[in-house]
Amino acid sequence: MTLPAVLLLAVTGHGRAQSDDVSAYLSDLAPPPAARALEAIDGPGRKLLALRSYLRAGPGLAGRWSWTEAEIRAFQGSPEQKAMLAAVAAVKARFAEDNPGYELYVNTRIRSLDVQIGRWNENGSVEQAAGDIYAAWTDAFGLDGDGPMPDFEASAAWLKSYRPPERAHVAAPGLTAHGQGHAIDFQVMKDGTIIAGADSGQVETVWRADGWDRKLKQAMDAAGPSFSGPLTSPDEPWHYSYDPDIATGSDRHRSEPAATAE
Repeated sequence: MTLPAVLLLAVTGHGRAQSDDVSAYLSDLAPPPAARALEAIDGPGRKLLALRSYLRAGPGLAGRWSWTEAEIRAFQGSPEQKAMLAAVAAVKARFAEDNPGYELYVNTRIRSLDVQIGRWNENGSVEQAAGDIYAAWTDAFGLDGDGPMPDFEASAAWLKSYRPPERAHVAAPGLTAHGQGHAIDFQVMKDGTIIAGADSGQVETVWRADGWDRKLKQAMDAAGPSFSGPLTSPDEPWHYSYDPDIATGSDRHRSEPAATAE
């Protein structure tokens, strides 16, 4: 093996070892039940960004955590699922009546943790925010690859107070309201093709320019008492919070914050 190849192998190996050390440190810092999810997230930057959300969630983390596969299976065919499907169907019917030739496409499948992690690992806005937070964190604690990791308390305090220059467009894995069936995305279709989708690049050019945000809101106001929204932070005119207690007529009323990318 040539000398340059040996040096490259040494540098690459050192970088990988450093990344592994940071990943192990962050997993140890993660509160339950987030530690196992953090291990499946790619790269220290994306892990840091997710960990920030987990720590900021505080004591409410467990209550907001996405359902397990077993819980998702138990939901299938339940009275709660039937109530949700009926609420969605009412909005779809009203929208189609108000907008002849157009219909709403809705994926009512509960978003599993594995799906959330996959999207987090691939999302471009997460990649940008991950780079920002990793650079800021290493700078704040003077980490040059050889020094010790900061103590957990100092890292946790820094992460809770950190404000990203640009926010990611998706919630950290485990924290999206889609993970418990408390949020639904409504997309506009014509002739079987989605023309206004769940795409941040279409917010101004399609949703607002063509008035679909207003038309969907009108259908919601008329036929969707179980829904509130749309989500404003981040700006997603297709995203509505769903209250299962209103849909099922439960006396127990939830007071949950709107889903965000935090």
